[in-house]
Amino acid sequence: MSQYLIPFSFQGAEVRTIIVNGEPAFVGKDICDRLGYVNSADAMNKHCKGVAKRYPLQTSGGVQEVRVLSEADVLRLIVRSKLPEAVEFERWVFEEVLPAIRKTGGYMAAAPEETPEELALRAMTILQATVERQKLQLAEVQPKADAHDRLAGADGTLSITEAAKALQLRPKDLFEWLSCNGWIYKRPGSANWLGYQAHTTNCDLAHKVTTVLRPDGSEKVSEQVRITPRGLTKLAKLMPGRMRAAA
Repeated sequence: MSQYLIPFSFQGAEVRTIIVNGEPAFVGKDICDRLGYVNSADAMNKHCKGVAKRYPLQTSGGVQEVRVLSEADVLRLIVRSKLPEAVEFERWVFEEVLPAIRKTGGYMAAAPEETPEELALRAMTILQATVERQKLQLAEVQPKADAHDRLAGADGTLSITEAAKALQLRPKDLFEWLSCNGWIYKRPGSANWLGYQAHTTNCDLAHKVTTVLRPDGSEKVSEQVRITPRGLTKLAKLMPGRMRAAA
């Protein structure tokens, strides 16, 4: 199957993506170069946990097999980057690039050999597949929709550990899912989890700031990311079957 190249530019440097099985994937070398890794192959081997995938792409040197990365592996490389620009790169990827790709359910750039009629046919195929997928997703969550929606109107927030209990998950599994799916992250050298701006802005997550007085009279400020009722409702729908229906 042909792979359609989607070129993006971060601060004037190229970041290429392609669509693999309906999902965006990033050219690993481009990601590593933007994040300051000297040896891209070594960085991907050390930090990426996903199955290594290679695809043939047309480059200035001809068709080459390049390694592509999932969103989760891109996030792992961002978190471990030592560049100050990594925070801005993370925002750019998850708040600009991915929404732009997913806005229509697929990328509609024409391949060099593709006629206008073939492009139109491909667009209709992608649109139909998107509609069918959304119908199936709606059918899966509809039986529990009323119970989940009642949660969205509740007051207060939950720690991730408390949210995991409500979702019938191990806290470790929920932390990993949130990290791999672009909800939370850690800054290099920090032990505290923080919520990505996209999920704090839309009120899926909130930050609780606590000030503790040390014995020497100084103050220590700690920040904890917490899940809002809206966020818990969304997680319950993303993980159907994990949560008992509310009474």
